[in-house]
Amino acid sequence: MTTGTTEATRMNMRRVPGCPGLYRENLGCEGTRFRIVITRNKAITQEYFYFKTGQNESAVRNKAIRRWREIRRSFPVITRSVFAQIERRKSRSGIVGVQRITDTVKQHPYDFWVAVWTDRRGQRRCRKFSVLKYGEGEAKKLAIKARRDGLRDMES
Repeated sequence: MTTGTTEATRMNMRRVPGCPGLYRENLGCEGTRFRIVITRNKAITQEYFYFKTGQNESAVRNKAIRRWREIRRSFPVITRSVFAQIERRKSRSGIVGVQRITDTVKQHPYDFWVAVWTDRRGQRRCRKFSVLKYGEGEAKKLAIKARRDGLRDMES
């Protein structure tokens, strides 16, 4: 079994410090290649900047870094709380991170509204509000409020 050129270049790929998504690949006697790889919403941007052995590497490197900065400006970095509010699938509640569930406790079904979020340390947090105890509307309101409070604490 022979190794392909992609596997060989992956082994020689090094990140350029201070530029996430920009890599320097040593191609041996062929020279060096700078590669930009940025993934956003399943779209992958790849650009290549080559230079042969004996050419001015710093000029090509600076050109790759300038292009990397242009691409990064077009894809702004989002905060954790904004990322947590992205709707990945339709929810019946209409609010991301709030859902109505039915739990079975000792063979009896109980309905709850649940709020889910991650805290500052990245741990998953969850609060349940019983429909039996608070009523349908109030339990949903409390779950929405708990979710918003959790997202607010994530930023501070």
